Amino acid sequence: MKKLLLISAFAATATAASSQCTANQLYADSVYGVWPDTTVNFAPAYINTFYSDTLQLLIPSDAGALDPAYAGYTLVKVDLVSVDGLPPGVTVACNSHTADPCTFLTGQVGCGLIEGTPTEAGTFPLVINVLPYVDFFGTVIASPFGSVPFQGYEIEVNTTAGIAAANVAGISGARNVPNPFTNRTTIEFQNGRAGMAHVQVYSLVGDVVWDQHIQAKAGLNKVNFDGSELPAGVYLYKIGTGSNTFTGRMALQR
Repeated sequence: MKKLLLISAFAATATAASSQCTANQLYADSVYGVWPDTTVNFAPAYINTFYSDTLQLLIPSDAGALDPAYAGYTLVKVDLVSVDGLPPGVTVACNSHTADPCTFLTGQVGCGLIEGTPTEAGTFPLVINVLPYVDFFGTVIASPFGSVPFQGYEIEVNTTAGIAAANVAGISGARNVPNPFTNRTTIEFQNGRAGMAHVQVYSLVGDVVWDQHIQAKAGLNKVNFDGSELPAGVYLYKIGTGSNTFTGRMALQR
């Protein structure tokens, strides 16, 4: 979980990005966590093509969930110290919870916006350093153990040839975040061009349990799905844009 939690720092990076994200309150009923996690990871990027992805996070009050060294302390907030390894051309803007830059408070859904136009292809591992602040007998202090580095996240930047293939296919980078999920998840996909998209969720016996049409944009699209009234199990989600389709699997847990 500490890898998941630390990505909150990554979401908080203060950069010159021109836009800000909006915290998704669908995650407010989660215990704590960060979406996407290190298993799902970030959407793929394409060289010389604008890229955008968003992190949603909720930090715990128990500092021991961040790292066993902090066990017994109440976690009040986390600050980003640094993010190393971002692809050239990509920056991260934080939507801070306080007047201080890049700060996330316990119990509030936060987010970070990763944007830019990658100028170099390859796989870019990220090293994220976060500084926890704990309640020390009624006084909030920076952790005496210092900042903590985390790894396990990466952004893959594909070549221009990959862009052409993605445009032909129409749909790429499809996933749902988080997966598995307990009640709510977000279906994400990259679309080659703007147009109508049809998103459906099926049971494994083929029954349609959810159906929605959206106006998809060229680039990253996100569709929120609420499965709180469905029984636990594996479901299929289908994305259709014109003659192009993608089918993926999602796991609903209780």
